[in-house]
Amino acid sequence: MKHQLAAVRSVKSAVVGSILLMIPYLLLLPGREILGPLPAVYAVMLTVYLLPLGLCLVTMVCGTLPMLIGLITALSTITTLMSTTGLMLCALYALPIVGAFLTLVQMQVPFKKSCPILIGVHVAALALVFAVSQKMAGGDLYNRAGVAVADFLKSWDMGDLLLYEFYSMGLIDLRESLRDNALQSGLYTFTLSDAAREDMLLSVKTMITGQLQLLIPNLIATQSIQGGVACLLLPLRFGYLAEEKRAFLRDEPMGELGEKQKVDFPTLDMPPFQTWHIPRGIGWQVGVALIGGYLLRYSRTFALRIAGIMLYGAASSVFMIQGAAFINFIQKRRGSRRFWRVLVPLLLMTTPFLTFIGIFDQMNNARGLRKPPEPKEDTYL
Repeated sequence: MKHQLAAVRSVKSAVVGSILLMIPYLLLLPGREILGPLPAVYAVMLTVYLLPLGLCLVTMVCGTLPMLIGLITALSTITTLMSTTGLMLCALYALPIVGAFLTLVQMQVPFKKSCPILIGVHVAALALVFAVSQKMAGGDLYNRAGVAVADFLKSWDMGDLLLYEFYSMGLIDLRESLRDNALQSGLYTFTLSDAAREDMLLSVKTMITGQLQLLIPNLIATQSIQGGVACLLLPLRFGYLAEEKRAFLRDEPMGELGEKQKVDFPTLDMPPFQTWHIPRGIGWQVGVALIGGYLLRYSRTFALRIAGIMLYGAASSVFMIQGAAFINFIQKRRGSRRFWRVLVPLLLMTTPFLTFIGIFDQMNNARGLRKPPEPKEDTYL
């Protein structure tokens, strides 16, 4: 059964949705003359972490037209900041995800199938962007990125100040023989000595190269799961609530028994978030992946370390989602408002707390969602 996606669900929501998608990108444009490539870096982070979710959310709450306006604005801004190369890479990431989401909703693919499909599309899109970037960098993406950052800091007017801040925070190192004479006072400002600057730039290049080797595999593992789930959970839930509110404002009749009239909106048979949990049969497998990934992260073999990072990131993300569902269960039982049921888990996702909560819930069946295993029959008299 197909569902017809609406171009505009209401004029007010369409205007608000378009503005919310456009503003974060448009605010980056004025800073390109002063901040150099930093607005482009922010645009990349905004695209990776929020753009697909924002597009899917606006589609279901506001309609496809405001989603297209936001998408065009985002891609146009990225083209201005990063030329056609940035446009191609961002399009390779965002368009497959949004296209898959629209197809799944249009065809009303059940949630149990659509969720793993969307996670798989996230994995494929991120892996494709990485492969294309690696190809464009001549197979040396990490080192080229480190060189680019070092070159920018060397030419930027505030580069010396930022380098010294990095050094003060312990992010980069400086040879002991250069520390006493690192700063050279000038008129209303200070600069670094040439030797200190070169040594710090070399340390920055090493730091960026090393961090990217660990960050990108972790990003593919965690963002694919968290982003894939969020791109279904939030749009379907908030889209339904928005449509329900519009039906109420239209004063549509109640059901025969006085209950709320069900609105015509695709839910894909998604279960309530408070009931989400890992089935007992695969819970221990996720736990083994978590422990194995944690241990492999410290391997001296590069390939094993990368595998460990991805395993740990994927397993911890699964437990994190279960932890968020447990928090939602507790909040609903206590009668918390919807605002807090959204805000609290989002704030906790920046910490490992939700992962620990998810592991606790899986081990103790705190919500009573899984039936206890049936006792084995006693064959002895």
